Amino acid sequence: MRTLRSGLLYLLVGIIMFVIAAEAGFLFSVYLFDALIEPAGIMGALIVFGLLMLVSLVISLYAIFGKIRPGIRQLSQIDGGFRTCYTGTTLMIVGLLIVVSGLVVAAITGAVEERPAIAALGSSMLAFDVIIIGGIISLIGYILTFMLGAFRLHSRYQNSLYMAAGILFVVDIFLMFLRFGGILSVVGHILLYMALGDTINKLSTATTTPAQA
Repeated sequence: MRTLRSGLLYLLVGIIMFVIAAEAGFLFSVYLFDALIEPAGIMGALIVFGLLMLVSLVISLYAIFGKIRPGIRQLSQIDGGFRTCYTGTTLMIVGLLIVVSGLVVAAITGAVEERPAIAALGSSMLAFDVIIIGGIISLIGYILTFMLGAFRLHSRYQNSLYMAAGILFVVDIFLMFLRFGGILSVVGHILLYMALGDTINKLSTATTTPAQA
């Protein structure tokens, strides 16, 4: 569970950077037509958006593949109910890799095109389509991993913070379609991080107490 908890910390950083990148992307789309007048402006906006997104995705991939996935695999060996959550981590990784691939292809296309403004627009549209596909896959994995995982953890360890985190994840999914998502997810991960710390302490106490008797 310590591995899972440390993974949540890395993922929090990735999520915060993703929210910043998403907001930057929204502002970019709002001023897209003005930027088309100046090719350098649109390319600069794409570079900033792409870099923020790539850094966010790299951190998130490390958190999921290197920490969260192994942590949930350990839980699934103790409780078979977490196997679905483990499958969710696979979907999240696949979805994030698809998004990264789309960003890389869009960046290469924009770099080799002789007409920067048109290339930037085409590349952004390509990246957007791929991000949508990868995002849907990641969202399904996210629901299985964290939303279902939070409720499973509450069922097993009876900590109300797990339940609160799960509810926040559910509400955040609906808010995401209204472009207000992200904040509750961050709070949910913080609650999940705190709850895991409490569970780890309780399990450690339960393990060491008989040895001291």
